[in-house]
Amino acid sequence: MDLLLSDVEVSEGTTEITETTFRNHRLISSIKIPDSVLVIGERAFADCVNLKTIELPDSIMAIGKYAFANCINLESLSIPPNIKTIEEGVFEDCASLQSVSLSDSISAIKDRAFANCTGIKQLELPDNLISCAATSFPNSPKYLSINKNYKYENGMMINTANSMLLFYSGEKKDITVPAEVKGIAFRAFYGTHMQSVRIPEGVISISEEAFANCGEHVKVVLPESMEFIENSAFDSKVDILCKKGSYAENWCRHNPDYHQLLDEEF
Repeated sequence: MDLLLSDVEVSEGTTEITETTFRNHRLISSIKIPDSVLVIGERAFADCVNLKTIELPDSIMAIGKYAFANCINLESLSIPPNIKTIEEGVFEDCASLQSVSLSDSISAIKDRAFANCTGIKQLELPDNLISCAATSFPNSPKYLSINKNYKYENGMMINTANSMLLFYSGEKKDITVPAEVKGIAFRAFYGTHMQSVRIPEGVISISEEAFANCGEHVKVVLPESMEFIENSAFDSKVDILCKKGSYAENWCRHNPDYHQLLDEEF
């Protein structure tokens, strides 16, 4: 017996779509959302397995984690211009998703945002990404032909428009960051278990958890050009190598959990 699928229009005046509103509604094929909606909550449409189309108005300010996870028949979507971050797992397991339009306002894509979206044929990345997890989407290199400001080299994904190293997903244990890089993004080397990373002169910033969960006694060489390091940038097991009198040495002195060595010892 064929399922009787339905088209749904959310009532005008609604401001938030919560987890309990549509999650696991298996008879919905399309949804139209009014301009009054500002927030789509976590897992709001998760497991709506027959959902094929949804219209998201420009009024939406936030889309929660796993909001469309396992919408296995969802084919395309345009992200509203007020969205700044694609949260964790938002489109995970949307295997039929072929086209995604990301607005230029987006600066971060979190873990597993497009995981297992193996049907994606076109994914245009915004030029101003400053954070993008290695697990964000499958087969990162295949999208680079339509994303001229991005390159994948020696396992490193780099946004050449703003010189950010977004993530490392390679297998080498000893890594030298390319000279063109100016910043190390959020969780860029998270959980990669290297032996050493040499960061060149010219890099000025390291973001949160960039070297967290990397194993014991990973050696990271910091340049004299460093100007800002987030307090959570390093796991306490990381050995930091830097020059005397540098910003990096001063940072280590104010963060006694970190083992600071002289660069010459590397």
